Amino acid sequence: MTAWVLDEVWPEYREFIAARMRPDDQLLAPGIAGRPGLARYTWNLPITHGADWATLGRHLSMRWVRDRPGRDRQQAYLHHDGRVAAALARRLDYHAAHLVIEQSFLPWFAASGLLGGRSYDVLMTRYPLGTLHQKLDAVAAECGASPTIADYRADAALAEAEARALDGAAGIVTPHHGIAALFPGKALLLDWKIAMPKGPAIGRRVGFLGPTVARQGAYLVREMARDLSSPLIVFGNDLEGGDFWKGVEIERRSFGPEWLGDIGAILHPAAMTNQPRRLLRAYEQGVRIYATPGSGLDPRHYLPLWEFSEVSG
Repeated sequence: MTAWVLDEVWPEYREFIAARMRPDDQLLAPGIAGRPGLARYTWNLPITHGADWATLGRHLSMRWVRDRPGRDRQQAYLHHDGRVAAALARRLDYHAAHLVIEQSFLPWFAASGLLGGRSYDVLMTRYPLGTLHQKLDAVAAECGASPTIADYRADAALAEAEARALDGAAGIVTPHHGIAALFPGKALLLDWKIAMPKGPAIGRRVGFLGPTVARQGAYLVREMARDLSSPLIVFGNDLEGGDFWKGVEIERRSFGPEWLGDIGAILHPAAMTNQPRRLLRAYEQGVRIYATPGSGLDPRHYLPLWEFSEVSG
């Protein structure tokens, strides 16, 4: 018997599970009153939804810290991940000899001893915490002082616990190419759910998805945008300071139904991107994406940054 301990829906994982689950398997996910409660937990699979109060507390907390500094948000997210994990663990069938567990719950399952005597695979939804810290340190060394580069740091003990649990996993499952590369011989690389473009984008503008933070590559984009023939389209909030784009002509824009309408290229030199859904949609529309392996995309779907050139008419 396998127990699948799930969190947020990824279409790639839904397809993976549907193809492999057996009738006697147990599927667990957060929810409220025995239902998904939110679209993010609607797997459309025969799942037992639990952790009612922990799930509700997690989402109330996400609202409360939405406008707080990144470090505060990260600490709140991790705290509530632990509470949801503990509540789901109480529902785990003791007959389950194998677990497939989403990464957000992994450290707490390991700490509780529930992984002992069982084999387990991990559905990866972000870089390991230790790797994330290394990437942020590398960005700090490149761009110097930044008001955001200390964001998204987890407790060292938690990062170490996660690293040990990942070492003990039988397999790593992910559609993220950058994460899969960290586990050679151990990772099962899924395909991103993506459609092939019917042709090149009709737009000629250059966009930056933002938010304007160091880890998104904002400092490099600022330099690359100085010589553009038209204003850089910038999405998301400015978190590096109000005068960050001084000297660069920009046009601020929000995501909406037609956000890709006049864009022909996107600059995305981010140190890490966990779930590149907007990049995938841009690729489907024929937009040229200039990115790094940290984007998680299939290398066939983006161009290296040094090849960047404006889209000609």
